[in-house]
Amino acid sequence: MSQNKSVNRLFLAVVVIYIGVSLGLSLLRSQVPFMSELPIYCSLLLSQSLIFIPCFVYCRWKHIKIRELIPYRKISFVTIILVIICTYLMYPLIVVLNAVSMLFSNSGTASVSELMQGQNLVLNTLFMAILPACVEEFMFRGVLFQTYKKSKMLPAILLSGFLFGCMHLNLNQFIYAFALGVYLAFLVEATGSIFSSMLAHFTLNFTSVAMTFLLPKIYEVLDVSQTEAMQQIQPGGYAATMENSQLAVFLMGIMVWLAIALGTTCAAVGMYIAISKINGRWGYVKRMFRGGTKERLFTIPLILGMVIVFAFMGISLYLEWAAA
Repeated sequence: MSQNKSVNRLFLAVVVIYIGVSLGLSLLRSQVPFMSELPIYCSLLLSQSLIFIPCFVYCRWKHIKIRELIPYRKISFVTIILVIICTYLMYPLIVVLNAVSMLFSNSGTASVSELMQGQNLVLNTLFMAILPACVEEFMFRGVLFQTYKKSKMLPAILLSGFLFGCMHLNLNQFIYAFALGVYLAFLVEATGSIFSSMLAHFTLNFTSVAMTFLLPKIYEVLDVSQTEAMQQIQPGGYAATMENSQLAVFLMGIMVWLAIALGTTCAAVGMYIAISKINGRWGYVKRMFRGGTKERLFTIPLILGMVIVFAFMGISLYLEWAAA
């Protein structure tokens, strides 16, 4: 069996297990009172375990050393700083993509903000910034991307990013997570180390954690009500729920952020080139799209996994619209 077909089966297994366990837990919470009282960090730990454990079992079953799927290379302090700067330069683009998705759905952003509200900053950082950065990078920029790129680089970058977006299981996060996944794969190739993508992933997640923690305190100082503060933290909503004036302002905001994103994304490209050169990989980056094999990336298990994901997202979107 080809390696691509094997990791595609892994993706299908993760999707089925993740959705199945999530739906099962939702049913249990509605039937068993104490289940709904468990700390949110138990759910966060479980969700990451449902990704990590199948990947770990896959490596053991295939007798693959995990280090073979995790490009390890020590990165310098200068690289760390440049990766953080480059990631923040990409942030406006992520804001734009998130805002566009919020014209159709707001469930993803809202649910994440609700999870973090009123929780401990240190625990939020651990379970919503550090843990996902390590586990999700292990699967998507490790197991999946490192396997796919043996066939052809550009399709591997795009497909691993696409599957990263799929795994968020909602339209709101899918769009910007797809773009983020592509950026993170490019970053791994620029540094030769998965530590760089873990750092960038952590940077974005921690920014959300910090903003959710600080904004209510700032509004409290400014004597703004909690409701108004929450509206600032969770802006927007899909277009059908907005009045014409609200929609116009929201679209204008997207255009402003788009103008900013065009400039910062160009700057991020320049920063990316600098990162590649500092790590002695600019020559490699310029050549990395050459060559490859004719082995297929898309197989029936992968397509089936995508169908399940989009069916789940479609049903969730329909229920969100129906409840509005």
